[in-house]
Amino acid sequence: MLSRLLTALLVLVVPLLVSLPARAQPQPALTTGAYAYDQAPDSGAGPDLNQSGLLAFGHGALADASVTTRAQWAGDGSARYKEVSIVIDLLRDHPLEQITIVSNAPNRYFGIAAVSVRTRAEADDDYTSIKAQPWYGTASPLPAGVPLNNTLTVDLGNRTARLVIVTITRLHEYQHMALNEISVHPGTGEPGASPAPPFSADALRTEITKPVRQIPRPGMVDAGNYYAEVTPHDGVPDNGGGVVPFSHGELFDRDLARYVGWRGSASAPKTVSVVFDLLADHPLDTIKIFSKAPNQFWGFDEITVTYRAEAETTYRIATRGVRARTELDYRLEIPMTGRSARFLRIQLSRGNQYLHIPLSEIELTRGSGQTGPNPAPPLDADGLRHELSRHTKLADQYGQYLYEDWPGKVTSDARLSEDREQEWERLEEVSLDRAVHDRYGGVKALGKQPAEGFFRLRKIEGKWWFVTPDGYPFLLKGVDSVSHDEWGYGTLYKEPGGGPREVFESLPDPVRYRQAYATTERGDVVSFVKANLMRKYGRGWEREWRKVTTRRLVDWGFNGLSKWARDPGLRLPYIDQVPAPADVIKVLWAIDPFDPEFAAKLDRHIAARGLAARSTDPWLIGYFFDNERGWNADVVKEILLKDATLPAKRAFATYMAGAYGQDLARVNAVLGVTADSFEALAATPIDVAKLPAQDMKGFIRLASKTYYTAVRTAIRKQDPHHLFLGSALVPTWRTSLDWNIGGIDQLDAVSLDVYSDSAAYLSEYEALDKPVLNLEYSFSTTERGLRAINASTRSATIAERGAKYRSFVEAQAASPVFVGSGWFVYYDQAVTGRPGDGESFNFGLLNQQDQPYTEMTDVMRDANLTLELVHLHGTRELTAPMVAGSITRLGPVTGGHEPALTLPRLPRAFTLEIASSSRPDIVAPDGTVRLPSRATTVTLVLKVSGTSGGGTATTAPLRVKVPRR
Repeated sequence: MLSRLLTALLVLVVPLLVSLPARAQPQPALTTGAYAYDQAPDSGAGPDLNQSGLLAFGHGALADASVTTRAQWAGDGSARYKEVSIVIDLLRDHPLEQITIVSNAPNRYFGIAAVSVRTRAEADDDYTSIKAQPWYGTASPLPAGVPLNNTLTVDLGNRTARLVIVTITRLHEYQHMALNEISVHPGTGEPGASPAPPFSADALRTEITKPVRQIPRPGMVDAGNYYAEVTPHDGVPDNGGGVVPFSHGELFDRDLARYVGWRGSASAPKTVSVVFDLLADHPLDTIKIFSKAPNQFWGFDEITVTYRAEAETTYRIATRGVRARTELDYRLEIPMTGRSARFLRIQLSRGNQYLHIPLSEIELTRGSGQTGPNPAPPLDADGLRHELSRHTKLADQYGQYLYEDWPGKVTSDARLSEDREQEWERLEEVSLDRAVHDRYGGVKALGKQPAEGFFRLRKIEGKWWFVTPDGYPFLLKGVDSVSHDEWGYGTLYKEPGGGPREVFESLPDPVRYRQAYATTERGDVVSFVKANLMRKYGRGWEREWRKVTTRRLVDWGFNGLSKWARDPGLRLPYIDQVPAPADVIKVLWAIDPFDPEFAAKLDRHIAARGLAARSTDPWLIGYFFDNERGWNADVVKEILLKDATLPAKRAFATYMAGAYGQDLARVNAVLGVTADSFEALAATPIDVAKLPAQDMKGFIRLASKTYYTAVRTAIRKQDPHHLFLGSALVPTWRTSLDWNIGGIDQLDAVSLDVYSDSAAYLSEYEALDKPVLNLEYSFSTTERGLRAINASTRSATIAERGAKYRSFVEAQAASPVFVGSGWFVYYDQAVTGRPGDGESFNFGLLNQQDQPYTEMTDVMRDANLTLELVHLHGTRELTAPMVAGSITRLGPVTGGHEPALTLPRLPRAFTLEIASSSRPDIVAPDGTVRLPSRATTVTLVLKVSGTSGGGTATTAPLRVKVPRR
């Protein structure tokens, strides 16, 4: 029975097997030829080990018809290469069907991340790229489940070639690579006749440098040229500069493992741009951009892609994006939906100049439609350079980004008027609660201190505070540049040569909005902020703006004007700047305080600034001098290369004489010089690398003390009453900790500008017990065409800006030395870039259309409400007893015919209710107020409850006077 079933089954199956076409087997591999390595195998066994010469087929491990022999490249931290090329000479042209590459890894620490194959016929000048793809070593060590034995077959389609280059790439320097066999299989046709002589090993290695041409792909735009604004350091042939054809360029080689790279350095540009000429208008379906970073030191922070059709004169935005530093394998796909383009530009920006920028691959997919007829000729290098300077349309008539929509986007002047009415309805009753604050914003519940009539800094129970002129503790919660006259909110509308700047759909009417235009030292500027305020508030717009702005700041919990431009009509505590004299001696960006004329220059300059006239102003907190300029090792390096005509160089010689007890021989030995006197030392160039670290530190600290002593003295001559707050230094840029603290005894407080989401910077000053201000910080999104200043302050949404604000300011306030901060700034910068440096950051509490970012300011209001409590208790984790203890006064009963009790405003994490009332008939537990026949004082006890932990607590008895009816 079983045999009959098997027979029947065979009867059914055999015809099927016969009817299936037999898969053609490739021709046997070629057995004549030779190959050479550009990096000799440094491990394994056999004839290929350490072999830099020529290896004949049949004798080398890679062409001996055996997969048991192997060439290996061991990885280690000192490896200077990540890829290996094997160049094969088949001795004459052959029609080729396929190449088979075998890599059998001995263990999981081996692997090949990517492989590419290119070929050249003997008569051709360059190579054709056949294949470039990732392989099995894209993770190291190899994950479980990834096979150790791998074979890759590359179809050559009967392409004629004499020379073949196989390149293998490893993931990182520590990955080992193994190759067992490369077999080249001929196709149909006859080999070429009369070949040139065989290549030597050196000649084969030279082949690696020859240009590579790509085969055009169906449905792709693979013909064109591109040009990089800055010549890349990495990527062949792109690193040669000039115009690069798509067919030969690194960006169109289909190999994601290879990249064009721009190395970072102290002098590297922060932005790199590449322009592409597609040779004719093409309807595009998608643009794909790939950037594979070898490690965390490679990447970019922002990318902008623009395009234009041949007939257009300006570019338009295709997309803008951000990249996280941890995103090593970055891929961006841009839908173009048939939009026509001949030219594309890619702009890559790095916030840190030392970050290296990689760009791996570009893919342009055609959309439906016809290629543009009769295109102009291809652009040369000069033409492509001009393309890089062409404008991009960015802003509408209100200064808003053209390429996004959002709730509340202004579409008419009427919308601005509606905004005005709706906001004023909410702000009309807002005012500073004088039951809680003194007129300067000092907190009454924290107790009265000795009042001196001016702001002072005082340590109270282990915490530093400002004390207001009336004697109450004060933590500065300031905002920078609260002024419509801040032209940094403006943008250039003309080019330096006077031509129009074609980035606007339209500009405000220069007659109707004349005040929105100005000619400044940075050029011809228009302020959309001013134009929009004039549209919004109409006649008397400046007065209305001040009224609304004051209430906004009070409502959001801000209490001061902390830096830069200040509207004089705003009655709030403020900080003023004393800029440096124009005639100071500079080294790089820094000031030389050893100039014998430095004090006299300061005296003349500061007297001319009118400080004496402000010396009796109680609203003035104090001054900061200059801005963001200190000394670091770069400054000292420059000084040491100078001669004795530079005062700082003479001061250095004097410093070394004192530090080494006038022992010239010892100083010469330390510095590696042979000066015959300390005067001669001042004239001698010195290598900063020879300067001991303690002397670098000591000299910078001496310079700082000299500098701040002179500045403080000069300010005090004109104004003896107000605080000296340092120089607003960026801890990680153009300064050093030694400079920041070298003259600390001359400062009432240290002022810094810290754009970060971490308050850890304060720990260095806690050890010194010195008050600290952070006068510039901000959190930003990349929405609405704007940018974020750095990765640590970048937020995904507007609401997240508020969340980051809360976290940061509370962490700062918890420090015992922190005395306040200044949010940078009141309005966003222009989407078209501010004058001078083109900054277009989303810094504002409001956009340029005078619309508050309410999702953010609502969170700010809540955070600002408790910052003094956080500072007082040194913790962000507030409890109900802490909050209840801060309530010491009640505001008056208001409302006339509908009387109401004004209860203290609490943070959202807490609720408030009346626990008891001495006269429930007048003030009921539910808060209802009934006016008595005569004025009566009622005593209340309030209950504070945490909504998510934090417990409950009651206040001390609080008295409120209820007027008669």
